[in-house]
Amino acid sequence: MTARVKYVIKVALFVQLEKEKPMIINVNRISEQGLALNDTIDIDSAHLLEDESFFLEGLNYQIVLKRENQRIQAQGKIKTTISIVCVRCLEQFELKINSRFDIILFPKEMVNLRSTSLDEEELEYIFFENDQIDLEKILIEQVNLFIPFKPVCNHDCKGICPGCGTNLNHNACPCEESKNEIKFLFEKVKR
Repeated sequence: MTARVKYVIKVALFVQLEKEKPMIINVNRISEQGLALNDTIDIDSAHLLEDESFFLEGLNYQIVLKRENQRIQAQGKIKTTISIVCVRCLEQFELKINSRFDIILFPKEMVNLRSTSLDEEELEYIFFENDQIDLEKILIEQVNLFIPFKPVCNHDCKGICPGCGTNLNHNACPCEESKNEIKFLFEKVKR
């Protein structure tokens, strides 16, 4: 094997290893003017907090990191689409995410190590350690923060019948007729 072939193999191996690494940004790369990054990445759907949810496309992001003494300001925008389950009708639907964020990151060393709890002000901070920021972790957190607490496919979603489980968005259920009969009989008895 020639020296050139060995070099090409080493470079290809290094590039492959770099792709497999998480998106770690060394804070020393961030100048006073900032560091701008944008890309589309694939993220494992296991990171989504909602059960049975998954990414339908890559996560597109634009982010600018600016250094202000020890703290790092991260301003950015994320855009993607996920599939998620509606809490009313229990069917999958597409949720388009197009969100902006503005967060401040502090070195973990700034936390008072003598204290066993964080004070109210420190709860609002996001920390990094060893001069490294895990960008993928920040992006995943932003996606999870965008997902509604009770995702609904449509504000007019009728849900499912608690009696027979029919999706009321697609069909009327036989339970409705029997409810009306019972209601009529109840009204008749009440008189």
